[in-house]
Parts: sequence; structure tokens; C-alpha cells
Amino acid sequence: MKIILAVYLSFFFTVTVYSQKLNPETTSYRYWIYFKDKGDYNPGDILEPGSEGYNLARSVLSEKAIWRRSKVLPQNLVVNYNDLPVNQEYIKYVEDCGVKYHAVSRWLNAVSIIATRKELEKIRKLPFVSKIEGVGYLEFVRYHSRSNFTNTYTQPEGLRFNYGYSWWQNQQINVPVLHNYGITGYNVTVGMCDDGYNWRKHQALRTRKVLGEYDWIFKDDSTQYQLIPNQLQNDVWDQDGHGTATMSALGGFYEGHIIGPAFDSEFYLSKSEYNGSETPVEEDYWLEAVEWMESRGAEVISSSLIYKKFDLPHNQYSYKDMNGNTTIIVRAAEHAAGLGVVVLNSMGNERQTNPPSIVSPGDGKNVIAVGAVDSSGRIAYFSSNGPTSDGRIKPDVVAMGVDVYTAVSYSSTWDTAGYTYSSGTSFSCPLTAGVCALILSAHPYLTPDQVREALKMTADRRDNPDNVYGWGLINAYDAALYWGMIASNRPFISVSDEGIIISIYFISRSKINTERVLFYYSTDGINYSSARMELSEKINETNSGKYSYVLSNDIKLSDLKFYFYAEDENTSRYAPYYAPRDFFYYNSENNSIEIFQINP
Repeated sequence: MKIILAVYLSFFFTVTVYSQKLNPETTSYRYWIYFKDKGDYNPGDILEPGSEGYNLARSVLSEKAIWRRSKVLPQNLVVNYNDLPVNQEYIKYVEDCGVKYHAVSRWLNAVSIIATRKELEKIRKLPFVSKIEGVGYLEFVRYHSRSNFTNTYTQPEGLRFNYGYSWWQNQQINVPVLHNYGITGYNVTVGMCDDGYNWRKHQALRTRKVLGEYDWIFKDDSTQYQLIPNQLQNDVWDQDGHGTATMSALGGFYEGHIIGPAFDSEFYLSKSEYNGSETPVEEDYWLEAVEWMESRGAEVISSSLIYKKFDLPHNQYSYKDMNGNTTIIVRAAEHAAGLGVVVLNSMGNERQTNPPSIVSPGDGKNVIAVGAVDSSGRIAYFSSNGPTSDGRIKPDVVAMGVDVYTAVSYSSTWDTAGYTYSSGTSFSCPLTAGVCALILSAHPYLTPDQVREALKMTADRRDNPDNVYGWGLINAYDAALYWGMIASNRPFISVSDEGIIISIYFISRSKINTERVLFYYSTDGINYSSARMELSEKINETNSGKYSYVLSNDIKLSDLKFYFYAEDENTSRYAPYYAPRDFFYYNSENNSIEIFQINP
């Protein structure tokens, strides 16, 4: 009785104080202001190539974004109305109502503001405003670390790389065999949304290829922990810890310590979550980040941020809204998927509950929601469950999310070689995103639907999916082969007394015709010679394995341009995939083999 009364009095006191502190007439909240059009352009307008509107919309898109979109969109919609900028005059009229905007979305045709009710009523009367919507809050999928955990798994002999303590998180989802065969995520662009990344300092990240980064909170191009002079709001000490860890799980590389599934990919990094408050970051930062990374050509986006219910006065969602089309963040994720981006998000660490604990944007129809299992493949106690409120199975798949070996940020340790074990769906998600990058590096033409199908239909519960494991534990090797024969992302070259040995792996479920595995090469860039390759390392009875050809030592590697071709019982393919338009060449500056591409 005393306990009940104490709780009641505490609740009454809290509500009373709360109501006194928040006057709805004077308290400012965050809102999205949507516009009816983009000035001279209206929804549904088709932008004609060469027109002023087309050129304006096209200017924000990279060649790779155009190429990726062309896989899923008709030619006349690859550059479209949603790419046009928000009308600046509309934004100025909104500001004239006494507010400042904090974010702008081309996709929503909207701006994010903070306003009182009185200011909001002024904005509502503007003739070009179509609707007003509250902004929600995000948080990263919180995790715990176990520095005293000892990895008992021993890596076998004969692997190309030494995975150190990251061995089991890769082996459990069958990644090392792909690495052995040269499938490493090369030439795939991955975007990440998190709290920050101290990638320049850590030994496992500073060698990765980061194409760009942006801090959507402070609006600058540094995503690591930073203190800004005369800035009231500054980063907290662990601001870049979570992102550093998730990036290392996906694409870190330092032999003997950690290797991420897609270590050979290139990255765009978005700092879109602020750790310094209880409701860390708004949906608008995430939306801006995804728009930016999509426009620059990201093919995979990995996010370990979730939307969940927060206290008033913030925008409220409930389980009924977890239907794939209500939250702003899921609408942004779905839009990105519709533009050809493979979007993955952590399922959440809200445990198995009733009603289901699913959070957004994992509720998206085209978002790959990733749950977590332990090293034995059992569901993690914290992993959230489905279904969505409209009855769809979630999660989609699962991967290791308990005691995943990750990098620790220099900002919190002052150690450029710090590692720990981390748990949460925050880490099963980037592992799975890395596998998606491997699939795309083997089959660059695949759409998000096809990548998702490959993951789900090769997972271990594909015949009996449920709302705990989804379609089950992923299998990178089987998923890569799901759409047919695969080839090494880059060939292997060695020099010996007998000549220059050029090798490449071709792997197939169907029997490869060894007479039709060919090497095409040129020393003048115009005339190509062809030669049959020898099966120098046979893997199985389908004639999958390493194929090699020996060139004369008289040939200069710097003069060499080349590509490969193979046939199996069902298909044929080139390597690189779009050869002979594209080809391999030797980059003497980096001492590496690269792809020359006419288009991305």
C-alpha cells in the first residue's frame, strides 16, 4: 500500500511540475514545414534533359548515383522533381515569421524549424505551406562492452587473412571464404549514419577509403569528437565511440586484430546523432544524411540509429505507427531504397515484448532490419521482435550481435590500437551491411530487392521465418552465389622467373567450361589478345577455382590493360563485370590493381 501510494504521489508531483514548466503558448517545439511545390515546378513534373530544371536537379547527383538509380528507375525519372532544391523564397517567408530553419529536405520539400504555437500559426497561414508535422527523435542502439571477455575460437590454417579476435563474427556468417576468393567489397560505396567516427586515428580505420564525411549537427566536415570555441553545445567525450565501433565491424582492417566483411569498400560517413542529451538527435539529421549520401552514390547505407517513443512534448509514435510508412525516418529510408540504395537498420535492443518492440526505420517494407544472435546462433536477449503493425515479419535476418570485436575510439582511450567486445543489434547490422556490399561487389547490377532476396533466401530459417529470427542467420557465401557465377573483385598478380602470373577466381554452382575461361590483354590499349587460362587451383567438381595465365616478363605491368571471361552451364560473365567497356590496370602509385570505368 505504501509503495503504491509513493508511486502515485511521485507520478502526481511529476505531472504537476511538468505542467507548470511547459506552457504550450510559449514553449518551442521542432516541426517539419512542408511546401506545396518548388516554385516553378510542381509534383509530378517530368524534367526534360537539357532544361534549366533538369540541369539544376542533376547538379546535386554524382555519376555513380545516376548509374545506381538507372537500375531501378525509368530513364525519364532518374533525375526528377525530388532532386530540385527547396524554394529559397518559401524558406525566407518562413524565417520572416520569427524562426530559423535547421534542416532542409529536397525529398520532403520541407524545412525543419523550432517554433512556438504563435509562430506556427503564422506559418500555417502561408499560402504555399501544405502541412506541418512534428519532428521525432533518434538514439543509437545502445550497447555494452566486455573488456574481460576471451575469444576462444581458433582460426584454421590456409586463410588469406589473419582475422584475430574478429574471426568468429566473420566465420559465423561465412565471410572468410569470400575473402579468400577475392570478394572484398571493392568498388562498392557504403554510407553510414551514427554518432561520429574517429577513423583517422585508429590503426584499423585510417587506411580505409573515406570519400567524404559530414557532421549534420555542427554543419562541418569533421565527424570525430570535437570542441568548438564559443559553442554552447559541444560534443561529449564519447561522441564518436559508437560510430567508430560500427564502422570497424563493417569495414575495419588490421590483420591479427580485426577485419570487417567489406574492408575494401569506400565510405561516406554521416554524424547524425548527438550524445549530449537524453533524446540525442532529431529525425531531420538522419534524413539530411541519407539524402546527401544517396546523391553521392552510396549503394549500401548502414544505420544503427532507431526511433522509439519518447516523453512529451516530443512527437509521439506508438506500435500502430510501425507500419512502414508513418515515421519520417522510414519514409526517407523507403525513398532511398526506391532510388536503388540497399538500406539496413538495426532491429533495436528493446527485447522480445508484447506488443512487439519493433522500432523505426526497421519497419520499412524495403529496409533490411537486422536482429542479433550470440556465437551459438541463439537470439540475443535484447534483440527486438516483430511483426510490424500491418502484419509483416520482422526482423528480416540476423547476424552476430553479442560480443562482436570492435575498435575503440581514440577520443575515449588515447590509444590508436584499442579494441573491445561490443553487443547490440548495432553490430549485427554493419556486419550484414558488409555482406550486402560483398554481394554487390560480385553482382553490381543487382537492385535492393534482389540483394534482400539473396540474403533472406540463403539464411538458415528461410523455410520457416518468424518474428524473432526473421529468415535467419545470413550466409555470405551462399548469398553471393544466389544470382550466379562470381569472380574475384580484383585479380592476383605475382612475378616469377617463368613470367608474370595473372590469376583470378571464378566460382559457380554450375559446372564451369574450362575451355571457355579466357584472358584478354593489351599493351597498347587498343589491340587485345586472348588466351585460355589454366585451372591452377580446383575447389570443387564444378571446376570452380583459381584460373591462371603466365605472361612474358618482357611485358611492363604499367602498359598492361586486361579483363577476363568465363562460362558455366547456365551463364557467362566478364571480370570486371562491365568488360570490355571496363578493364583492369596496374596502378604504380599504389602498387595495386584497379578498375578503369567508363561509368561507375
